[in-house]
Amino acid sequence: MPEHQAFHYVRSVATGDRPPLLLLHGSSRDETELLPLAGNAALGRPYLSLRGGIDWDGGYAFFRRNADRTLDRVDLALQTGRLHDFIATALETGLITHPPILVGFSNGAIIAASLLIRDPACAAGAILIRPLSPDLDTLVPDMPAKPILVLAGEYDDRRAPEDAIRVAAQFQGAGASVVSHTSPTGHDLHDRESAIIGDWLAQTFFPLVVEKQPR
Repeated sequence: MPEHQAFHYVRSVATGDRPPLLLLHGSSRDETELLPLAGNAALGRPYLSLRGGIDWDGGYAFFRRNADRTLDRVDLALQTGRLHDFIATALETGLITHPPILVGFSNGAIIAASLLIRDPACAAGAILIRPLSPDLDTLVPDMPAKPILVLAGEYDDRRAPEDAIRVAAQFQGAGASVVSHTSPTGHDLHDRESAIIGDWLAQTFFPLVVEKQPR
């Protein structure tokens, strides 16, 4: 498996002319977790799936939590900078050809949100699945019309009902174009979410070109 700037990853064969999906898995998982989602929601579209750099509970994570499961904000800031540097280097070296669409689940969604707050230009947009705000008190920089999809679970026992609402509100307040969905599920993905993501990607980044038929 390739390694780039200390991140292990798997990728599609070619990135082509479209922004790739940058897949960021949840806690105690690895770079393979979101591959089925990418295959179902974005078949044939370029992706780069990273393994978090922190050993965590038999798998990996992108940043640490404290013993009481609150966010370790010092480590989150450190790891956000590390991931930001990875994206910049990946663009410089041609590993990816465009700023990516961040696709983060849980731990990955939190660091994806943290990346956007650090530098909105580092990504074309984001899909935040079961997110939590990195910091409700931080000043979010302007990101006019930045496309962001927020996906919450109605019965998620790891998130408070207002968590996804607060994340969406933070980015809406910065001018982002935020679409939110709540599915009848817990912390895990719901079957219909692949279709929701696929439709959003098609409408936002990969619109279908319909040729006019001659009369």
